[in-house]
Amino acid sequence: MKTTLLALSFLFVSCLTFAQGSNPLVISPNPAVITGIAPSAFEGVAHANVINNTGQDFEARWERRVVEISSGWQSAVCDKNQCYFPNVGARNFNFIAGEEARMDVHVYPNNNVGAAVVEITVFNVADTTQRVVGLYYFNQTATGTVDVNRELVKVYPNPASGAFTLEGDAPVTRVEMFNLAGRLVKHFQYGDGQWYNISDLPKGTYLVRLLAADNQTVVTRLLNKL
Repeated sequence: MKTTLLALSFLFVSCLTFAQGSNPLVISPNPAVITGIAPSAFEGVAHANVINNTGQDFEARWERRVVEISSGWQSAVCDKNQCYFPNVGARNFNFIAGEEARMDVHVYPNNNVGAAVVEITVFNVADTTQRVVGLYYFNQTATGTVDVNRELVKVYPNPASGAFTLEGDAPVTRVEMFNLAGRLVKHFQYGDGQWYNISDLPKGTYLVRLLAADNQTVVTRLLNKL
């Protein structure tokens, strides 16, 4: 019995070490999705936690990137220490080993119909390879379906394997694809009815950003590559 317990303990520690090594930082849920935010609402809040699986205490930093936000809307972050004004886009904090720290994103519609996608990157200041990217969706869903009638553009099919196309009517001239680390991995000139080849990309989740002629973002969609 003692030998069995020792074997199980070793297996548990080995599995835990593997999990920590493969996922040193985790944001959960990811993506965080909230819908039904009315223009008259004071705010919408997408709740998530960032988890330190590294086994070490360290100084961490979060950085906010607004992928897409409707005119008149604002966004802000609440971390383990406090809630910040919309003009604060990054902050450092002490991250304890094993800690699950709050990493919420708030949006403020300010009486405007709209939607938003916000990206939060959390990383170890001393070792920037230890990082995680979290996505927060407001009045949108992680499959690319929009909860606001004015935005009817969809990525199809989703998930996709070899190629995808766009459905809907929007003033798009360029299509860009980013991985969840924020690196541009593909770009295409838009064509009506055109299919975009992604067969060479690894399996995973990507952001598809649609740009107008003035390089302004029309809309951003999440695409799952099979």
